[in-house]
Amino acid sequence: MKFSGSSGVRMVWGEELLNLAYQIGMSMGNEYDDIAIASDFRATSDPIVSMIAGGIMASGTSVYYGGKVPTPTLAYATKNHDAGVMVTASHNPPEYNGIKLWNPDGSAFSDEQIEKLQGRNIAKWSKVGRFFEENMLEEHRKALLKEFKAIDLNVVIDCSNGAGSVLTPFILRDLGINVTTLNCHPSGLFSGHSSEPSEENLMDLKNMIMAKKADLGIAHDGDADRFVAITSSGRYLNGDLILAIFAKVLGYGRIVAPVDSSRLLENFAEVIRCKVGDANVSRVMREKGIEFGGENSGTQIFASWRYTPDAIYAALKFAEIAAREDIDALLQDFPVYHTLRKNIYYRNREEMEQKIENFVKDYPVQRVDGYRVDLDDGWFLIRFSGTEPKVRITVEFESQELASIWMSKIYQALSK
Repeated sequence: MKFSGSSGVRMVWGEELLNLAYQIGMSMGNEYDDIAIASDFRATSDPIVSMIAGGIMASGTSVYYGGKVPTPTLAYATKNHDAGVMVTASHNPPEYNGIKLWNPDGSAFSDEQIEKLQGRNIAKWSKVGRFFEENMLEEHRKALLKEFKAIDLNVVIDCSNGAGSVLTPFILRDLGINVTTLNCHPSGLFSGHSSEPSEENLMDLKNMIMAKKADLGIAHDGDADRFVAITSSGRYLNGDLILAIFAKVLGYGRIVAPVDSSRLLENFAEVIRCKVGDANVSRVMREKGIEFGGENSGTQIFASWRYTPDAIYAALKFAEIAAREDIDALLQDFPVYHTLRKNIYYRNREEMEQKIENFVKDYPVQRVDGYRVDLDDGWFLIRFSGTEPKVRITVEFESQELASIWMSKIYQALSK
């Protein structure tokens, strides 16, 4: 089972996941002296937490348990510990669960850090670790409140029945915002809609914004490491648009974004491209001293806060902007790009690699992560999935027609 820094491990609930949880706990306990741990509200989170905590304590290390909280809350609490472990499958369906590891600076573990986790030594009976509880949620709330002043705004928020439900609506109200909630009661079944904050899943949010004549709509995924927005006119803002707005309004001259992010960003900042995954974004930000970065999936990272995709902090930062700027008017000057995405499953990876190599051989290819080709009026990216036997194709052009032509051309070449 591959465990990567970009997304940790995510898989359908079962014995394999439980066994892996214990192994990770043992390995973490052999490497670190005290470890923070928490989970989201998925139905299977408690037994996974128990297995991880058992492995950590069996190795002689103490556990500091924060309960059921958003992922950025656990990541924030990790600053007081040697490492953090979050049990979550983020935006995946409810039958999934997973594990993600965190550093004290708020960044996710790199692949190199994970490869070093090999220890399996069990402590003597008199040296096993202890189990402590910690109010991580209150610490995160107080820290956020110190960062923001009162905001005069009418907001509708949809937390996707996820972990953000226990923090974001409350802190918005703490700041004087008039809040209407949708799907803000935690449920491991994500009963309102699936935990992915995509446009099609947020139609109720859009309708409520219009009915309430609200200034802004805010949405999170299942563990609140993603933030997307809907404007007062009902326009859905994906991750790339939000990154572009932050870059323009807050004046970031350089930002970090993965290879699958829109060229739109280049209209407002110098874009340093990296591999897909928030761990890769934060790593490049640290290495190059860049203050801001994020992904088109809806993650935003502010170095002055933490190297964590903290969607609660990002939502508050965006609310500040919405209180003083007309977001719809701001977007009128943004150039329009047409983006298409498709997947192709394969049986033989070597054969698929050869097909890709043949297709891109006459183009200038960037190999940061997959095969990205930049053309005068657009670009395309072909990259292998890290979790499934498929390639992901992304094309983006100023012309909708050209985007369709290039997608058809690539899809046909790789489907033969």
